[in-house]
Amino acid sequence: MSRLWIGLAMLVLGATLAETASAQAYCALRDPVRRVYELYPEATAYRTRTATVGREHRQAMARDLPFTLHFNELGRHSLYVVLQEGEPIGLIHVRSERGRWGLVEVCWALDFDLNVIGFEFQRCRDPGAKALLKSEFAQQLTGANFENLKAWLADEERLAEMPADQRILAEMVLKSGLKTMALTEDVWHQDLAEIRALRHARQAFGANATLESRSPTTPVAPDVGFELVFKGEWTIRGTDDTPQGSLILTGIELPGLHRDIWWIIEADGRLRQVIPVGGWPDERAATAFQQLENRTINDFSDCATAAELAAEAVLGEQESP
Repeated sequence: MSRLWIGLAMLVLGATLAETASAQAYCALRDPVRRVYELYPEATAYRTRTATVGREHRQAMARDLPFTLHFNELGRHSLYVVLQEGEPIGLIHVRSERGRWGLVEVCWALDFDLNVIGFEFQRCRDPGAKALLKSEFAQQLTGANFENLKAWLADEERLAEMPADQRILAEMVLKSGLKTMALTEDVWHQDLAEIRALRHARQAFGANATLESRSPTTPVAPDVGFELVFKGEWTIRGTDDTPQGSLILTGIELPGLHRDIWWIIEADGRLRQVIPVGGWPDERAATAFQQLENRTINDFSDCATAAELAAEAVLGEQESP
């Protein structure tokens, strides 16, 4: 082999290794202070949570995502929890993606239900990037959840309506958003659960509500004919420390419905609200669970739907000593 070909081979190898190294290193905010306050002008501070993606996380993402991940996409990642006067107000996560013009770093701002607040490019050489950020595509991403992005990515006609110089980049952004949401939900599940629990309690019972964590009394999943797992339980207390109700987090897996669900229960045992993490997959699922609200465990008969069986198990857990 001539020296010229050896030199070219080494050059290509060096470029490949450099890009791989960049993909590993550029999963964090380069200028955290500036980026945090650009995405959240009301912020007063932030804290960083770093975690390594394990085998169980990879399996969960492979199950949830509508496309295949490269093994090198998942390693150690950082999540930024944005604070205002000590209270969490949002999340930031950065993902590195391979683009047509090199590495693209997408900085995502999400709320605690993992709906999109906004996004920007921390690094992108694609000539269509500026136009994409100002386009209707970017505007419509605001408020989108996992199911919205998944449906959008599958809608070839909708993507085909975009200008050609933006379409490929838009598809990459949609995939980046789906990866970000799936990764954040699975890897930082416990951090999110604590933040969400306090938020749900205060939305339901007032800004002064406090939480007292308690261990689930159900040691194993109840026999309801499908997977229902108790992941967290809290007693909600008022200003005088009087119990106001309960908050229970369950994981549920039914055909077409794989979700974590929050159950807010009044002190008298009445189901006040059912809230899915990431939204309901369709109107039928939303109706099935929303019609459970304002019911007690005594309202369920021997003949029950899957949603009613879940509610009965949750309300039974609430009544357990």
